[in-house]
Amino acid sequence: MGAWGTGILDNDSAMDLYGFFEKLYDKQILDIESIKQKTIAQFGLLNENNEPVYGAEEWLAYALICWECKALDESTIGVVKEIINDREEIEDDWEDLAEKRIGEMEKFLVKIQTPAKRKKTVRKSFVVDVPFQPGDCIVVACEDGMFSGLILLDIDKKHADEPNMWSYFFGTTRIYSENPPTLEEMINSHFLVVNYGETFEGKDASWIKDPKLWVRGAFIGSVKNEKEKQAAEDRMKNIRIIGNVKLDSKPIYKLSYGGFRLDDRYQLKSQTEWEKKHKESMDLSYPVKKYIANDPGTNKNSWKFWK
Repeated sequence: MGAWGTGILDNDSAMDLYGFFEKLYDKQILDIESIKQKTIAQFGLLNENNEPVYGAEEWLAYALICWECKALDESTIGVVKEIINDREEIEDDWEDLAEKRIGEMEKFLVKIQTPAKRKKTVRKSFVVDVPFQPGDCIVVACEDGMFSGLILLDIDKKHADEPNMWSYFFGTTRIYSENPPTLEEMINSHFLVVNYGETFEGKDASWIKDPKLWVRGAFIGSVKNEKEKQAAEDRMKNIRIIGNVKLDSKPIYKLSYGGFRLDDRYQLKSQTEWEKKHKESMDLSYPVKKYIANDPGTNKNSWKFWK
C-alpha cells in the first residue's frame, strides 16, 4: 500500500516527482530550467497546448522543489492557487481529511510566496566500488570460520545511472568447507538447493515443503556519506575472486533481493546437517558445469584467472 497523508510530500505521487527532480538537480549536469522542463514532460503536467493538467499532488511537489531551488515562477504559483481554490475537488478526493488537507495547502501557499532563504543543497553522490562481473567465482570467508563458494550469475542494471541500486545475483554452491575452495572445486560443484525440514539449531523449517534454488539478489542501497561508502567497501574484504567463467546459460530462479551480505553459512550449515540424517534430500539438479560455455579440462586458455 502506498504512502498517503495530508502533507505536501505525504504520498507516493508527490515523492516520485520530487525524487525525479532531485536526482537531476544533484547530478548538476542540466541547468535548472532544463530540469524543470524535463520534469514537466516526464509527469505530463502540461497538455499539448501548454495548459496545466491537474495532478494536484504532482504540481504541489513540483512547486515545492522549485521553491527550494530558488526557481519557482509565477505561473506555477498560479497553478497552486487554482488547485487550492477548487474546494469541491479537494473534498471529493480527501473526504473527512479535506479540511486538514486544505489547511496544509494554504500554509504551503503562504510559504512559497516568500523566497527560500537558502538554495537547496546539492547532495554528493557516493558510489560504492563493487568489483564483480558475471561469471566471477567468489570465495566467502564465513563468520563461523568456514568457507563458501558463489558464482555471480547476472547483474541487473535497470537503474542504469544508480550503480548502488544494481542487483547482483549470486548463485551459492554446495561448498561449505574448512579450507577455501579452488576454482576447479567450484566448477565441479552444484548450486545449492535448500530443502531442509529442520535447522542446525533444531528449529522447524518449511524449506522441505517448498525447496528453493539458493540464488539471491544483493544491492548496496542508499549511501549517504564517505564513511558509509568506506564501510560498504570494507565489508567486501572477506570476499575473494578466484576466477571467472564464461556462462553459457543460467538456472531458472525466483527473484529475491537483500543487502550486500554474501555469508550464507546459516543455509549451508542447516542443509549440510539435514543431509547427514536424510541422505535422500541431497539435490544435485544444478551442476555448475551445465551452465559453463567451455570445459576447463579441454580448453584452459578460455578461463580468466585473477591475480
